[in-house]
Formats: sequence, structure tokens, C-alpha cells
Amino acid sequence: MRIHSDSIEELDVRKAARLAGASFLRLDTKGSRSRAGAFDVILSGSGVHKSQGGYGMVTDEQAATWDEWGIVLGHLYRLDPNLKTPYYADADHFVWMTGGRFTSEFTPAQQHRTHRWHHSGESVTGSYSVRECKCGAVQRWLHRQTWDEFTGAAA
Repeated sequence: MRIHSDSIEELDVRKAARLAGASFLRLDTKGSRSRAGAFDVILSGSGVHKSQGGYGMVTDEQAATWDEWGIVLGHLYRLDPNLKTPYYADADHFVWMTGGRFTSEFTPAQQHRTHRWHHSGESVTGSYSVRECKCGAVQRWLHRQTWDEFTGAAA
């Protein structure tokens, strides 16, 4: 995952992975057109599947779980609310999409290693859908619009 930030440093990314109980298959510093810099990150963790080490290559390492990635990104978003990834536009978007799950109190001991997501509904306007796991985790997905359009920030 490419993580773009104006203020995150490599040590911050390393600390976030340690908090999640994850390790790195790759942590490279990159340039960024939208922020001061970026990191190319592939995590390994306690997932049930083998990790893809990048470029479609499967490794012997276990992949990081959704919760391990959430702990990492939650920590980094608390440091830089404007951090950007391919999946989340900023901290508000991350919190909304993940149902506020990844607070500073959420630990690896609370994670659910194998989420079984089921569709639980659409918004009244049809602008997003919701998936839930029996553990209480939530994912929200926007339909046919960006986060800025959804929140009115584009106006």
C-alpha cells in the first residue's frame, strides 16, 4: 500500500506496525506528487492467507489482517489526519469506512483474524452500502461518488 503524508516519518510507520503486531515485507521511502513523501508498505501479520510480497508474488509469510492494517493506519491517521492512501482520502474517510473501529485503545488482542463480511444494507439514498462481521466490525463503501462529493467538500 502506498501511504502519502506531509509529516509521517519512517519511525512512525515502524511504530505503527509494532503496535499492530505486524512486520514488514517491504517498507520503502518514495516520492509523492500529492504530499511531501510516501511509503510503499507491505505488511505480514497473523492472517490466515499467505502474503503477496508485491508484484503478485506469494511469499511464505502470513498476510496482515484487516484489523492489523487498521491499527497501523489508525495510528498514522492520528499523527497526520491528511494522510492519503489508495483506499482512504483522509482520517475522516478512514474512520467512516471502518465504523470507528480503530481507536487508540484497539489492540491486536481484540482483532478478529477472519472477518466474514455480509451485506447489511444500503443507505436510504443509495449513496453507500454497509457490510458487517459477526464480531461487530463495519465496512462502508461509497457508490458512484468520491469522499469529497459525499461530504460536500467539493462544493
